[in-house]
Amino acid sequence: MIVKHANPCGVAVADDLTTAYKRAFACDTESAFGGIIAFNQRLDGTTAKEIAELFAEVIIAPEISDEAKAVFAAKKNLRVLETGALPNPNATGMTVRSLAGGYLLQTRDAALTADELKVVTKRAPTDAEMNDLLFAFTVCKHVKSNAIIYVKDSATVGVGAGQMSRVYSAKIAGIKAADENLEVAGSVMALSLIHI
Repeated sequence: MIVKHANPCGVAVADDLTTAYKRAFACDTESAFGGIIAFNQRLDGTTAKEIAELFAEVIIAPEISDEAKAVFAAKKNLRVLETGALPNPNATGMTVRSLAGGYLLQTRDAALTADELKVVTKRAPTDAEMNDLLFAFTVCKHVKSNAIIYVKDSATVGVGAGQMSRVYSAKIAGIKAADENLEVAGSVMALSLIHI
């Protein structure tokens, strides 16, 4: 995942870390500049060399190989954070947000499963489309204000955020995809229904 100004600007899943990084980066090569790049598994030297081609502010991974550390040691103004094991994203619990004069306490937003979804269209999504939808919903919950996420083949191809209108968020996501020569047609879309 590549994050800029607290919003994901590229997210992907792949069989290997380098491919996942390249596919996440392809979603928005401009916004990735100076961003935060986060991984959910051990960061290897091959992927570190790819990242070193870009100016990044922060790299985060549960574990970082010695080869990757050596690559990053040559970079100035780069913060590299090794987190150790990541918490289970589906663990139950509560989240707390501060508000003026108080706090909002709510149950954690666990990932959706296909069994929880109800298909209301004439054509049901294929298994691949359903996997992309679940991935898109996961990304969407981390994007601020009127999020629109386009996903194809387990990678974001467009992200729209921060607009007063979801229509404009969708337009921005489409423009970003076109700017990166990514195809929105045939992708799935997730949108936020509520936000704080």
